Amino acid sequence: MEIQWSLVLFTALTGMGGCMFACVAVDEFLGRAKAAAFPAALASLVIAIVGGLASVTHLSHPDRIMGALSHPTSGIFTEALLVGCLCVCVVVYLVLVKREAGAGARKAVAVIGAVFGVLLSFMAGESYLMEARPNWCSQLLPLGYLLTAVPEGIAAYLVVVAAKAKDADVAPYGKMLLAGGVLGAVGALAYTLWAGPADGAQWALLALAVVGAGVVPAVCGALVAKKPANLMAMAAGSAVCALVGAVSYRCIMWLITVPIANLFLNVL
Repeated sequence: MEIQWSLVLFTALTGMGGCMFACVAVDEFLGRAKAAAFPAALASLVIAIVGGLASVTHLSHPDRIMGALSHPTSGIFTEALLVGCLCVCVVVYLVLVKREAGAGARKAVAVIGAVFGVLLSFMAGESYLMEARPNWCSQLLPLGYLLTAVPEGIAAYLVVVAAKAKDADVAPYGKMLLAGGVLGAVGALAYTLWAGPADGAQWALLALAVVGAGVVPAVCGALVAKKPANLMAMAAGSAVCALVGAVSYRCIMWLITVPIANLFLNVL
């Protein structure tokens, strides 16, 4: 099966945007980088919207998108609903921050948006579970979608913090990036080894996923507190590598069906 790049970019970018806004929600309670709240939320909104638009290009007739959304039980409806809910929450949060609303209201909206953002990554993978594709049919697949999105979002958030809140105490986020990197590597390995890569290309993509979404963010996360002066370089490098790793993981899913499809055709 050919890689469906529209869907790969959709899930990778919306996952980054959702997890990035989750970091904004976390900081509503930690209060370590208040100056980054508005620009980080705005960046997460832009990333989520770009990711959502990428999914539309997958349709042969984008003008019929409303027809595709008329079936509430479909995966595309769930994904579109979650993207929409996330974006609405982010917009409301931006308005609250701009108007200097009370902390309680900001926290409530941020938490709700974070739930939608995190759930979006998992449900995007969940929509691919189908009996017709036996090596997609495992909860490890959507779990990997979520876990590889986490380091993306944290690293992207730290890029904004480095630019807009230079005096922020980023030690907690360094620990989060370290944990996110470890989980990203585990998530990519768990599903891919279960599904069973069959050729060099899939093993190469797995290596990219583990290193990009796992090793690099984890190492940078461990160094954030020790070398805060290098935060921008480490955060930007982690964000790029995590995005490459997340994309690589999602590509594996499409390529890993080829051996089974070929075996089926040969048997016939």
